[in-house]
Amino acid sequence: MRIARHTTRLAASATVLAAALSLTACENGTKDTGSQAPAASSAPETGGQGAPSSADAKGRAKDGHSSKAGATGGSGPHGTNGSGQAAGQGSGSHSAPVACTNARVKVTAIKVNRPVNHMLLTATNTGSVPCYAYNAPYLRWDEGQAATAFLERSKPQAVITLAPGQSAYAGIMYRSADGSGSGGYTARSLRVLFANRAGNGSTGPSVRFTLPKGGITTDSSAWVTYWQTSAQDALTW
Repeated sequence: MRIARHTTRLAASATVLAAALSLTACENGTKDTGSQAPAASSAPETGGQGAPSSADAKGRAKDGHSSKAGATGGSGPHGTNGSGQAAGQGSGSHSAPVACTNARVKVTAIKVNRPVNHMLLTATNTGSVPCYAYNAPYLRWDEGQAATAFLERSKPQAVITLAPGQSAYAGIMYRSADGSGSGGYTARSLRVLFANRAGNGSTGPSVRFTLPKGGITTDSSAWVTYWQTSAQDALTW
């Protein structure tokens, strides 16, 4: 009888000990799961100092400039997607636009029939990152030091941004059709440089073009437009 009662007590003690161990494991498991739940279910913060402004979310470039399409709410290379990221760059792209230079942009120049006494410059981004075509191109006829005047009324509302493969355009009026210019001479070459952000100098080396046989007669009335998004806009003036 004593042996039976002793065996019964040992069995009961084992049962109590097993239940206690099971409860401890259950409590530890609950704590581990609970500590991870807030991180998995918490919503992203929309306010605070690091939140983008409404202008940033509508096409504001990383150096403070808005692209033309971004300013009008476009969703192309100059606009933004719904998250405020520059459209056309992909969710994994972190390449910030840089200033356009002749090292990463191909420039061509052609003489056009209309309007009269005009040429068209085309600048195509051949690089792998977007670039800003600031202001207007600096033009040097032959070895002249003074840059051709900018046509101020052609200034766009925002800096032109070129995604890889995109082009910007500028129109050149090399001589007024009414003969109002002075100091005319025949130029044999043309150099083109990109302007810097401040508009007080150029970026990178120039590209030099040999003008058509016989050259082009230019004078003090010559001007060049600011960079435009289409050839039609560039030749409107």
